[in-house]
Amino acid sequence: MSPVQFCKQLNGVNINQVNLFLESRHFLYDAEKDIYKSYVWRVHAYARDKYLTESPYIATTGFRQRQCYKIVLLKKGASWLYQQYLKGKLPMKKDWNGEFTHDKYSQVA
Repeated sequence: MSPVQFCKQLNGVNINQVNLFLESRHFLYDAEKDIYKSYVWRVHAYARDKYLTESPYIATTGFRQRQCYKIVLLKKGASWLYQQYLKGKLPMKKDWNGEFTHDKYSQVA
């Protein structure tokens, strides 16, 4: 599970900003230096195998292939992210209702 997938389960988190938040905390960095291209997220050395890990894959777009990395959230990383959520430090949606709930779909069942 990626950090974004984990944060989808948290009520009110702006999932479009999660990787940028992790970059600001020096957990991730953008390996793509060209600002006109999309992000290629990599895990910083101190967070690797402690909070996050990565698995490489080849992304094919049209006639072009490039090396990408799937960011995988580890148990300690999930715990850290959840603590940041409870402290109100994760980027939140503007229309968030202020409730800290983990699984927003549990109220439907």
